[in-house]
Amino acid sequence: MLRTLKIQNYALINRMEMDFPQGFIAVTGETGAGKSIMLGALGLVLGQRADTSILQDKEKRCVVEAEFSIDDKLKTLFVKNDLDFDEHSIFRREISPNGKSRAFVNDTPVSLSVMKIIGDNLMDIHSQNTTITLKGSEFQMSIVDNYLDDLKVLYDYKALYHQWKNLQKEITELEQKHNEFQNEQSYFQYLVEELDNAALQDGEKETLEEEVEFMANSEEIKSQVVQSLNLLQNDDMPSVLSYLSQMKSNISKVSFLNPQLKDILQRLDSSFVELKDIEADLTNFNENVNFNQQTLDNANERLDLIFRLLKKHNVHSIKELLDIQKNLSDKFLSNEDLAFQIEEKKNENAIVFSQLTNAAKKLTEERKAAAQIIQREVLPLLCDMGMANAMLQIEITTDNEHFSITGVDDIDFLFSANKGSELKPLSKVVSGGELSRLMLALKAVLARQSQMPTIILDEIDNGVSGDIAAKVGNIIRQMAKNHQLIVITHLPQMAAKAVTHYKVFKEEISEITISKIKQLNPNERVEEIAKMLSNDHITQAAINNATELIES
Repeated sequence: MLRTLKIQNYALINRMEMDFPQGFIAVTGETGAGKSIMLGALGLVLGQRADTSILQDKEKRCVVEAEFSIDDKLKTLFVKNDLDFDEHSIFRREISPNGKSRAFVNDTPVSLSVMKIIGDNLMDIHSQNTTITLKGSEFQMSIVDNYLDDLKVLYDYKALYHQWKNLQKEITELEQKHNEFQNEQSYFQYLVEELDNAALQDGEKETLEEEVEFMANSEEIKSQVVQSLNLLQNDDMPSVLSYLSQMKSNISKVSFLNPQLKDILQRLDSSFVELKDIEADLTNFNENVNFNQQTLDNANERLDLIFRLLKKHNVHSIKELLDIQKNLSDKFLSNEDLAFQIEEKKNENAIVFSQLTNAAKKLTEERKAAAQIIQREVLPLLCDMGMANAMLQIEITTDNEHFSITGVDDIDFLFSANKGSELKPLSKVVSGGELSRLMLALKAVLARQSQMPTIILDEIDNGVSGDIAAKVGNIIRQMAKNHQLIVITHLPQMAAKAVTHYKVFKEEISEITISKIKQLNPNERVEEIAKMLSNDHITQAAINNATELIES
């Protein structure tokens, strides 16, 4: 439950501190005094967003701090979000003048989403606008779902629904890929066949270019080789080998006379052998160099094919073409695998849809059972609030062709406040006071099984007065037996039922209007309720009436 609330520099509130005991707590004050402002500040420590417009003093930061007594049941939630669990946990929000917001739980920085997740398990706030939402189908469904005997049915359905929608998305994406490939399959097939027929080899382009270059210059090459052979071995004129042979003969005659000449002779022998090898190689090369126009044409034709494919696929090497060839081939294999995956996903989807259909039926049955209980428990409360002839019927219609995150059901609250009146949707027949009493009755019913430690009701008694207000107060007092109940009210009959009474009021200090709050002692409380009864003009009769209301 909420133990303390400290507010600093928020809207009309300069500084405010409140202690909250267990039970029924009433908050009263004139319109505009700041009662709902207090709720706005409390919303900050529950994860709501804020901006610098809330700052009373634009030069200072806003700080809101709330201490909660927390049940061990929420320990798992703290651990899951890497937070230290404490039975007395402090939630703090700071809004700086530059708009920067910081959130803390037990002095550990947290994101707003984490703060909201935990906050949603600590407090249920019924704002002034919430009563209007009772007319909406979404809110009506949430009321029924909050009263389900087995919430697991709802969670199971939602899990299956998300699984089913994800499968449908996956199937659609796979079919789109499959169809895209099918539309271009003939072109891809042509490209694959063209590359397959080309039988490309990595490095082939460079080899062919060398061959073409050689064959294109074969005559010049042959001419130079022949001239070189003539220099080595021409019989008609002195040649390199004949000169070298003569040199060997000359040096050999005197080599025995000097070691250096012996070395030179050996070198001449080696040179002679090397030149004889060169002669043999050049002779062999010359005999095998034969220009063939057909071979040249074939090489040029092959190069033309390679260059055409390079340009077509906008690449620069045969390796890249081979990669493209592999990728295209893989696409065909992948497309076959896509068809298999689609079939598998469709089979899985059929199973999940069958499970979803069964879960939806169970959810409908649970909702119908919950609706009956709500109807049965709400009517006596309405009777206690002066609506003895009221009738409530929760109509559940099912459309098994259309699944949504909430199921296949449409829920409509049909209501009649007067005897003999036709049941009609809430939006068409209910006055403000009737709507407030119906909302309170529903809140009271839901509170009987709610685990929410703190409930805040902001003017849920709107449109209620007189004896009905006292009856409404009795119902709220009953609700407070199992919950900490904070009620913001204008009704003296309601405030008189509370155990603790706070008054919010405004003061002007240095030409600045600020809101303050005060916990009333017994005498002050009598005076405040008397003031509410007599429109600010306190009479002895009002004092007596206030005392009687408090003691009743």
